[in-house]
Amino acid sequence: MHDQATNLRELMGKSQDVRVISVASGKGGVGKSSISVNLAIAMSRLGSRVLILDADFGLANVDIMLGITTRMDLSYFLRGEKSLSEIIQPGLEGVRFISGGSGVNELINMKEDQLSELLAKIVSIDAPIDIIIMDAGAGVSNTIMQVLLASSETIVVTTAEPTSVLDAYALVKTIVKRDSTHPLHVLVNKCENNNEANSVQTGFVTVCGRNLGKNINPLGLISYNHDFTAAIKRQVPISVSDPYSATAREIDIIARSILNMPNEKASQSILSRVFSRMLGVNRGTAGV
Repeated sequence: MHDQATNLRELMGKSQDVRVISVASGKGGVGKSSISVNLAIAMSRLGSRVLILDADFGLANVDIMLGITTRMDLSYFLRGEKSLSEIIQPGLEGVRFISGGSGVNELINMKEDQLSELLAKIVSIDAPIDIIIMDAGAGVSNTIMQVLLASSETIVVTTAEPTSVLDAYALVKTIVKRDSTHPLHVLVNKCENNNEANSVQTGFVTVCGRNLGKNINPLGLISYNHDFTAAIKRQVPISVSDPYSATAREIDIIARSILNMPNEKASQSILSRVFSRMLGVNRGTAGV
């Protein structure tokens, strides 16, 4: 698996200057897919050309979160009916995506060599792309490990709940066993208490360093926001439906951190929101 991941990354580096970021979690229900979509939108607004690959093959939901009816998915490519470029679909805010399909047998039952070949072609895709975000499935299956280790880095999403943290640790442990050099970040989502979230993040980084000998980059946290859940139900990402919310701002900060961009507009954005509320100004939503 280590050699396979290394070969994929070497191919990716030779083919084009693209950054492949996988987003993963030890368990479902932590908001991984929503974070993938909103991060992609934030990065696109910051000037990056972003493609989302819904890598939860056969159980895809990125198209639903974008509120877009999928015309084609990866099964068209596997059957030789379309090229990868032909199944790229337009999303929101300049973000494009490839659907992993829903209930499609050939995607659910892909063999290891099929998946390896598919990932190699995706990371070397001939398209004007700066960043590929791979929204992986939850858990530690071999399929998920192939997806994660084909990326240049992985964001591990957890909540502050003990079960979520333990599952995230199990995921990191599995990744480290397969490839100890794979770069990892941790992001704490659905935080009701920032102090608790910071404590969880710090503790997670410390434990991974002490027990696994692995340096984990603390990426940040996203506060619990009822509107975040409501946005998912409306099939409009919160970065679009409420771009001036605290949650959208936290996502923007994380996107800037990933892109290594200064967070220079934080104070202006906060003041802008305050004055908008005082003056009763409806700032509206960003263009789609």
